[in-house]
Amino acid sequence: MARSNIPVTEILLTGVTPPAQTTADAANDHYINASDLSDGTLFIEVVSSDAGSQTVDVVANPDLTLDGLTVSDLSVTVGAGVTKLIGPFRLRTFKQALDSNRIYINPSVSTTLKFRAYKLTPAR
Repeated sequence: MARSNIPVTEILLTGVTPPAQTTADAANDHYINASDLSDGTLFIEVVSSDAGSQTVDVVANPDLTLDGLTVSDLSVTVGAGVTKLIGPFRLRTFKQALDSNRIYINPSVSTTLKFRAYKLTPAR
């Protein structure tokens, strides 16, 4: 089965109601459409209802190397019953160029982790 989308909600000056959460699916994993994002604007909220700590991996761009070294995935531990905000992200580090510039999110478990993604547009 294909990865499922975590929709991105833009944070506005006038406020925004938090969107519905996307339930983790460790069998199929997730993606965030990064085509209209820029560096430093994406944050991911992870809410755990699990009795133990779990991990969320943000998959590194497989085409990116620095000084000949491959960049590793970002692995974030989310404690039992904890809400954690992850980001901001440098997009070139995480965009999957061969898959429409999506950002891949891989949870360690299904159902006990929930996701929301937010885009923060800098004030001008």
